[in-house]
Amino acid sequence: MEITYQQEIIAPIDVVFSFLNDDEKMKLWMEGLESTEYPNGENADNPVGTEFIQTIREGGQIQQYTGKVTQYEPPTLLAVELQSNAFQLNVTYELTDLGRKTQLDYHCELVFASLFHRIIGILFCGLTKRILNSQMKKLSLLAEQESVRRSPPQK
Repeated sequence: MEITYQQEIIAPIDVVFSFLNDDEKMKLWMEGLESTEYPNGENADNPVGTEFIQTIREGGQIQQYTGKVTQYEPPTLLAVELQSNAFQLNVTYELTDLGRKTQLDYHCELVFASLFHRIIGILFCGLTKRILNSQMKKLSLLAEQESVRRSPPQK
């Protein structure tokens, strides 16, 4: 199953990318995200291949997802693979610099572990899309607020 989302954000590309790349800023827009840990250490210079564990509170339950950074080209591209017992997510965030604005293109491919999980995934597809829309709107709002707080460049 594939989910796509596109949005124009009134903030420079580096500000938007920082909300995708900074673990603490991710907690501000990714509902339920409690922590991101790097069992083998974090390579900030070249994170491709870096493994992580995200702890997310979903409906009062704590879930852990293992993940890996699959693509990283700041400030235009970040892709990760997330895994649980029920599914694998391949998520790509592509950013396009539009000057004072940034276009965010989100693509997610869900691969389910079994037919049962696929059926459940299809049944909850609407909820999944609503959560995504809510998170992307919050990301946009936060990036726009930070952009406004920045001082203008000196001439």
